[in-house]
Amino acid sequence: MKKQKKIVEFPNLKQRLLEKAMLTMKEKKFSEALELFEQARENEYAYAEVELGMVVCYMELGQLTEARNRCKKMLREDIGDYFHVLQIYITILIQLKEYAEVKTTIEAILEEDKVPAQYAQNFYQLLEFARKMLPSEDAQTEQFEPDYGQSNDQVDELFMLHEGSVQKQYELIQVLKHRNIRPLIPQIERYVKDELKHPVLKTFLLHILKEQGWDKEMEVVKMGQHITIIPSNLYSGEEDPFLNKIISILEDKVESDNPTLFEGLKEMLVRIHAVQFPLPFVPDKPEVWAAGLHSAGVDLFGLGVEDEELAEEYHVSALEVKSVVREINKLEDFSYLRL
Repeated sequence: MKKQKKIVEFPNLKQRLLEKAMLTMKEKKFSEALELFEQARENEYAYAEVELGMVVCYMELGQLTEARNRCKKMLREDIGDYFHVLQIYITILIQLKEYAEVKTTIEAILEEDKVPAQYAQNFYQLLEFARKMLPSEDAQTEQFEPDYGQSNDQVDELFMLHEGSVQKQYELIQVLKHRNIRPLIPQIERYVKDELKHPVLKTFLLHILKEQGWDKEMEVVKMGQHITIIPSNLYSGEEDPFLNKIISILEDKVESDNPTLFEGLKEMLVRIHAVQFPLPFVPDKPEVWAAGLHSAGVDLFGLGVEDEELAEEYHVSALEVKSVVREINKLEDFSYLRL
């Protein structure tokens, strides 16, 4: 009777299989990468990394429903970094236009009051976006109004604006969007000149002033810089020709090859603009900012590309790209609430 041959695996086979899958994904061969991730999954190696890699591949292949279902399973079974997976899940829901699910999911997370600071601001912004995309927004915003004890008491509101937590300040500012804020102008002027106040919350206040047509000069202090503006004259993000030029360049360079990355870069631009507004972007070269966003984005998505290669593609210098990437990283850090 013949003895059965013992099957011996090559050393580090599982690890090399995962590395090959990751490399193939970086080369944008998503179908091939998906097959490699499937093999790694069968070998039960680095389960969280494999599952997340498969989610990214399904996203890139346009199989958003499959990506969503796998992400939801990861969240339900607590596989991988919960909040990182949650961000990807919400991104997929937005691409699927499932705004009600975005709203329900984020509200449930925020109610638990355990969101890490580096994720909180992005979740608030995504929640605000989802609410805007849903019908009957006025009724929903009214339900979101925080209970300040005496919500109509102006003195209590002023306390929350200047002394409340960042989250309470945010909640109050959302309520003020639906009110005449002219009686609060002196307090708002004090707020936007206070270097210690959150730069994104200052942006929200300036947008309210713009929407309500406030046409008097106002001094704003942000990121150590002083600027005098007239709120009614400011561009919103959608109107800003500089931002639109950046997006147009990214459309040409990124969208057709990698639509998911393109959407991620637009979201990053919205976040850093929320910090920077109304300060101008320096240098005043949209090609440099487009290249910098591309560089920061591929690092985030794990699709490594050298700055020198991007500099050549965007016809700018590698030094300019590195400088702008540092600025983008700084602005990204400021875009998060410190709860």
